[in-house]
Amino acid sequence: MAGENFTAQYDNKAVYLPSLQQGYAAFPFKDAKSVRNGALPKNFQLQDLDFLNPESNLWHCKYVLYSAGQFSRAQIRTRDMVTERKAGTVVVGDSGGYQIGTGKMKAVQGWHKFANEPDKIAHNWLLDVTIRDRTLRWLDRYCDYAMTLDMPLWVLNNPKATASPFKNLSANQLIDLSYENLKYFANNRGKATGSKAKFLNILQDGGGDTGEIWYKRVKDFDFEGWAFGGDTKNGIAPLLKWVRRLLDDGKINNKTEWLHVLMMSPPINSVLLTALQKRLREILGNNITVSYDSSSPFQTSGISQQIAVLPELTSDIKTWRIKSVQYPQHPKYTSKTDIRYLENIVSPVTKLVSINDFHAKAGPMETKFLDSLAQHLLTNHNLYVYHKAAIDACNIVFKRNESERILKKVSANLLYIKNFLQ
Repeated sequence: MAGENFTAQYDNKAVYLPSLQQGYAAFPFKDAKSVRNGALPKNFQLQDLDFLNPESNLWHCKYVLYSAGQFSRAQIRTRDMVTERKAGTVVVGDSGGYQIGTGKMKAVQGWHKFANEPDKIAHNWLLDVTIRDRTLRWLDRYCDYAMTLDMPLWVLNNPKATASPFKNLSANQLIDLSYENLKYFANNRGKATGSKAKFLNILQDGGGDTGEIWYKRVKDFDFEGWAFGGDTKNGIAPLLKWVRRLLDDGKINNKTEWLHVLMMSPPINSVLLTALQKRLREILGNNITVSYDSSSPFQTSGISQQIAVLPELTSDIKTWRIKSVQYPQHPKYTSKTDIRYLENIVSPVTKLVSINDFHAKAGPMETKFLDSLAQHLLTNHNLYVYHKAAIDACNIVFKRNESERILKKVSANLLYIKNFLQ
């Protein structure tokens, strides 16, 4: 029997897009015999990790974000959730700005030796058209919507950019390169075999006058939507400023299909962005979709081996965040007879898979007991919690006929901002 289906539950809500990692995406298609010698947990199969598949026995959601920056070719060479996805799923493509900003994009890693020569770095980028072409063809082939290729302004002042060869470029140089990328995308989109992607023009605000300069350079490109990058962790105010500007200038209109906000997680943002989507649909008279993404479910499980806890939402705004705790790891859980389940942290994974089944490593010197399967199971749980929190938050706030219940579960400040947006 198929698991819980989040797709229909996102109807009329802003959509949360987890930032899919390549290792997880390919894992459901491994030969089961290559994972724990085929000794998988009872009633579980690897394909259940593929949440894009509506037949997964865990849960399903048709939406995801996938980054071209994880790949060094224009094609995905192994079977994964995106190459094997069924009709009706929606993949939003990230062009790889994060990998550019952190220096993790393989195509530019050899450029670090020129990091102190920003003019040379800029020249190399313009000269090497293969990076732009490979990125465009990947996005065209695998995505329904995709972001254009921006050179992130945050490399100028973010500690994550210390390894990027672009860290010493000026804001104007980054804007110029982004403009050239846009021209290339506009002139060459749709030429790859099987192309279907619609594109989102990216806006960034690097402080001072840079946001205005960026906007004036990119605003006249004709794409199907917009994406908002930069310092989105400063709340929703900068986003609203740009949405208002785009509406006033006619750059968001009834032909605009999609708005995406980079690096935002549920549940507070779920409510605010849903309110924004509702208002835009009223203004534009269309079914524009607002989406937002984060990599938090993957980071929490992969780096910290932590498990996300579904928040119990109350009128205290501090409860409106997803906390994580360490997944229990101890030699006692390697027992084959004393089988334990997580009872206070519930998801399809924790109901199906015991703590003992998470403990694949049982050596006397082990301190970490989780193998790759256990980490992917943990990721699947975290993804479920993030989707569930997003939907629960919206269901509480937007059910108008339950005002008394809403007042008990939602802070006055959040309701005020939500009402302001609508």
